[in-house]
Amino acid sequence: MQITSVINQKGGVGKTALSVGAAAALAEQGQRVLLIDLDPQGHATTEFLGLPETPPGQPSLPMALSKMWKGSIEELAVRHPRCNVRPGGCLDVVPTAPGMFDLVRRLDQFRVPGWQLARVIQFANYEHVIIDCPPALDLLTNNALAATHGVLVPVQPDRTSIRALRLLREQVSYLEQLIGRDPITYFGLVPGLYRRPMSTYADAAMRELHGMGIPVLPHIPMGVVINESAQRGIPVTTFAPHCVQSGAFHQIAQIIEGHRRRYATPQAVPPEPQNGDEFVFEDFISDISGARSRKDSGARRGLYDLMPKRKSR
Repeated sequence: MQITSVINQKGGVGKTALSVGAAAALAEQGQRVLLIDLDPQGHATTEFLGLPETPPGQPSLPMALSKMWKGSIEELAVRHPRCNVRPGGCLDVVPTAPGMFDLVRRLDQFRVPGWQLARVIQFANYEHVIIDCPPALDLLTNNALAATHGVLVPVQPDRTSIRALRLLREQVSYLEQLIGRDPITYFGLVPGLYRRPMSTYADAAMRELHGMGIPVLPHIPMGVVINESAQRGIPVTTFAPHCVQSGAFHQIAQIIEGHRRRYATPQAVPPEPQNGDEFVFEDFISDISGARSRKDSGARRGLYDLMPKRKSR
């Protein structure tokens, strides 16, 4: 199984379109694919694939990452019904859920944040996992980077994307050192969201992107066909298989599959911390609440009782 993260902390660069397009193209080529919507905004789930969020109270991705639920990742996945999948392939989706926005606070409880997602998906029965990351260099993105074999970086041919790419490379290097994992492979840059013909400014920026030392993959130019397919909840590779964008997604999918066949090895995931070794926010608040209730009086008494507590077992 190969894990690919689609990542860029800069918003509006076509990250979700690339995640969905690459995942659907792999499935249409006969691969078993799991798409994880790690972005709390949930655009891959609702806007691009027309799927509902996980209902409140049901097992969900935020519950799995915060250890409130410990089932298999397949139990969270939903089969996408509107994709032309070849025999043997599938396009499953782990949808967004209402608790995603609160998840960063929960992940911050762990002493060494980063490995929670890797532990959740390490035994998944797929050939490819595609992670649609949030537009931020936060704990969710760090979790995706810890688990991943390689990254796809959607970019626009402009100066702001070049600066964002430099910051992203610094973050990746920092995380590799922080958690002691193997170097992350850059599968490539995917230029997109520009108009044709390319302006002089965009052409100069594109030449600079080519000089960054990362492969530049097929482009995904702007086109209303992506919006039309998203409106129907159908991947563009199924909705308009002969358009320029679909052809580019299939080429990118072949490049990702080539990496899997040649290089992908199981990611070494550290074991779970032993009970008592891990900081738990709710337990900390319970201890503080008890101590302050014994000492405080008047208006301050019971103040910490408003903070979240761990549910009794």
